[in-house]
Amino acid sequence: MLVILRLSLGCHFLYEGVWKIKHADEFSARPFLTQAKGPMAPVFYAMVPDLYGKQRLAIVVDEHGKKKITGECYLTVWKDLQQRAVDYYKLDQDQTAKSERLYADYATDLKVYLEENFDDIAGYFDALKRFEDAKAGNNGAEFQQKRLWDEQQKLRGEVNAWLGHLDKLGEDYQLDLWKILDKDQQAQGPLSLDAVGPEKLPLPLPFVDSRSDLIDKGVTYALTAIGLCLILGLFTRLAALGGGMFMVSVVLSQLSLPWIYPPPSPVEGHALLVDKNFIEMVALFLVATTAAGRWVGLDLLVHKWFVRPFLSRKDDTEN
Repeated sequence: MLVILRLSLGCHFLYEGVWKIKHADEFSARPFLTQAKGPMAPVFYAMVPDLYGKQRLAIVVDEHGKKKITGECYLTVWKDLQQRAVDYYKLDQDQTAKSERLYADYATDLKVYLEENFDDIAGYFDALKRFEDAKAGNNGAEFQQKRLWDEQQKLRGEVNAWLGHLDKLGEDYQLDLWKILDKDQQAQGPLSLDAVGPEKLPLPLPFVDSRSDLIDKGVTYALTAIGLCLILGLFTRLAALGGGMFMVSVVLSQLSLPWIYPPPSPVEGHALLVDKNFIEMVALFLVATTAAGRWVGLDLLVHKWFVRPFLSRKDDTEN
């Protein structure tokens, strides 16, 4: 039964990992991180850079004392991309001029959009400040938790609408910049931006977020490796321990406790801490304490060829 448990856990983890590899364009750890609840929620939120748009939509005061949003985060990446394209593809004078005009046009579009939405964005930051103050003074009452959660979701919906538009603007800019290249230049392949991360031209986002990309890849390949090792019975204890620690993070992010809002979906049933995630976590730690990998598993060979000779030499040395 321990072998069956090991294989079952391995199948679950492996399928999750393989699905994420196959659907890499769709998968993001962001929903998991941003929907965390309970006392550990701030830790998970901190893993999502600029969650509330404070960097990308920062309001500054110019030399005339007027408040505005510069969009500097976007402009920096766009300009860097334009200059790197010039250098890497050795654009001729006409192409260089086109790329500069393209950057200027999109910079203008960005400026116009931010000016048109300045009042709404400023109002959003005022509401965000009130939300943060109210959250700091939260006494844990159920009605307060519900109000804060609803306000949090509302604020994120507002900022994601603006950031989503700017991201789309950046994608269009990158594609138009790519179209300036001739066929021979495009045949050289995409442009790697070492200064801002491993992303390539065209970039998936204008505001390069290498940390989120790293988290997504880390989760994807960790789940795949853990699942494969459990199925093969290879380094089983280490794989089960890693899987258990991953499930600890899942449990902490979605604590099933009646006084934590929002409550679990009724479709998932009702639980007092011990839910399906908690049970899977315990099962993984159980497998980690057994020799289940040596029973119909490659750990039998690892133990026979490496562990047992090492222990024998150690005993001889001590004697």
